[in-house]
Amino acid sequence: MSRRHYPVRIPQSALGIRAQDLRTLTRKAWWARRWIAAIEALRLGPRLGRGRQYATDGQVVELLLDGPHVEAVIAGSRPDPYKVTMDFTALDDAASARVASRLKDDPMLLARVLVGDLPTKIEEMFLAEGVPLFPAGGEPGRYDIVMKCSCPDWARPCKHLVAVLFLLGEEQARRPAALLALRGLQLDDLFPPPPTAPRMSFAFPAEAGHAATCEDPAPIIRRLGPIPYWRGMARCVDSLAKMAARAQPIARAAAAGESIDLR
Repeated sequence: MSRRHYPVRIPQSALGIRAQDLRTLTRKAWWARRWIAAIEALRLGPRLGRGRQYATDGQVVELLLDGPHVEAVIAGSRPDPYKVTMDFTALDDAASARVASRLKDDPMLLARVLVGDLPTKIEEMFLAEGVPLFPAGGEPGRYDIVMKCSCPDWARPCKHLVAVLFLLGEEQARRPAALLALRGLQLDDLFPPPPTAPRMSFAFPAEAGHAATCEDPAPIIRRLGPIPYWRGMARCVDSLAKMAARAQPIARAAAAGESIDLR
């Protein structure tokens, strides 16, 4: 009995959006852990690892989030990139209004949402309306997300769709409001930001020999965490820290009134 051999396909190199913290994502917020666990429970087989690798390697060159609708462009093994769309099951207008009303009735709960937290009570509100926060599916191939990809793979989700799911999980770990938007609740529309305060500037005279020093050249940058949709080969935080380390001596010289050569 002869065996059919298939050629090995290597994805084209792309400077796309790189997942930065997939290895540590499950050790962060509870909703990030639940998102990754939901993806792993979809019985994807080898597609799970391949999709994770695509997300890490930056094969997703474009990613657009528009409420429950997601569009992406992924560089694969063929010359033309693949186009991906996802449509999540979302709250209808009446259900969205009810959830928004419950949030407004609980100021502390609303405040936690607005500062980047996601209380577990929010998930209960969505489940009460019949909409899950996290990907779900009873049988293989039957999910609460309508997923399409232009690749020839018949399986859904394919590795290209899985890569997008991983990037969405990383974005939600940083900004849980993105998870609510995927399910039909736009916080930016329901709770507009307060008016911008007038800008104020202050100038302090530099004192020679008293420039501030710090062992970590970029403590604020590291506190901010991963930059969303980063496309560089190295982690963005590490790259900015190196630039900050090079800039520190120049800043100290400027503060001390010394001459600076920027050539």
